[in-house]
Amino acid sequence: MHDRQQTPRKHVFAVNSSPDFLLIVREVLAHEGYAVTTSDFEPNVFTRIVMRHPDALMIDVAPEESVGWDLLRGLHLEPQTSDIPVLVTSTSPTLLENAREEATRYGTHRSFLTKPPDLDELVRTIREMVGEA
Repeated sequence: MHDRQQTPRKHVFAVNSSPDFLLIVREVLAHEGYAVTTSDFEPNVFTRIVMRHPDALMIDVAPEESVGWDLLRGLHLEPQTSDIPVLVTSTSPTLLENAREEATRYGTHRSFLTKPPDLDELVRTIREMVGEA
């Protein structure tokens, strides 16, 4: 009997304050074969990310809230998570442009996507970050 080793699926952890957006992300990426964890900005989301150590993160930033930026900063400073590629999302193109300019403050493995994203572009960006599911 030939023993075939199964490669674990790539894991994406998405953090956003919109349950509807998280549902779409989960469905689209799961359909492509990725394992997906979603969360809002709950107090223990940082700990959950550290414990799961996903292959990629998707974190939303908003002009009027600092929680996304604080999470990015904390993950960048944490040795266990500083190497995880992050897709930064926002409804504000201006905010994303500023984030691109300051990317080194939050780590170097960053991609940026305006919400609502084109779903094909979302999948393509995740593939570029971590490869096929």
